[in-house]
Amino acid sequence: MEQNFWRERWDEGQIGFHQSEGNALLREHWGALLARREARRVQPQQSQTRSRVLVPLCGKTNDLTWLRARGHEVVGVEFVESAAIAYFAELGVIPRRVERDRLVGYEHDGVSIWVANFFDVTSEHVGTFDLLYDRAALVAIAPNERKRYIERLAALSNPGADLFLISFDHDFEGGPPFSITGVEGWLAPEFELQQVESRDILDAEPRFKERGASYMIEIAWFGTHRP
Repeated sequence: MEQNFWRERWDEGQIGFHQSEGNALLREHWGALLARREARRVQPQQSQTRSRVLVPLCGKTNDLTWLRARGHEVVGVEFVESAAIAYFAELGVIPRRVERDRLVGYEHDGVSIWVANFFDVTSEHVGTFDLLYDRAALVAIAPNERKRYIERLAALSNPGADLFLISFDHDFEGGPPFSITGVEGWLAPEFELQQVESRDILDAEPRFKERGASYMIEIAWFGTHRP
């Protein structure tokens, strides 16, 4: 993971990837993901819609707040500490700083952000999860580390955990965000995927035109962790 690259982006305020209003696809489809999860339960007992949610490479996204408002316990992982601090500062709250096995975390009212390289995080640090939300992690990982990332995500997932994933398909060179063709194939060893929606966001994201893109397709997926 190119930590120096991302630290420089945060230090210089070059965070065009940050969506101040949160992600629209999450808000449109999260309810359907939860309904899909409930429908798979053979013997419905207590509702599981308030399960813990893992958000890798979370930055300071307001999606954490949105998920918390729906009753979830939300756990983000972000290796740029200033991003974690900024999230709570912009909410106007003072988080509790905790340490666990050399990892530092910030917690407040059901939202925690652990400052760490995602590859170093284990279930002993953060537990395991029934719900996962990846908007800006898989697409930010260099292709040669993609398999390793997926394996780590799976290691933190309970059997049958549900994943809401956003990927991109574009025609400019390099990344991030990286264009990922054959997303189902990449995830297949660990997750079964179903495409939910795709849309061209190029007109709303002119910065990608400057990088040479003639299209920028944002794709939403539902995934289920294989037992």
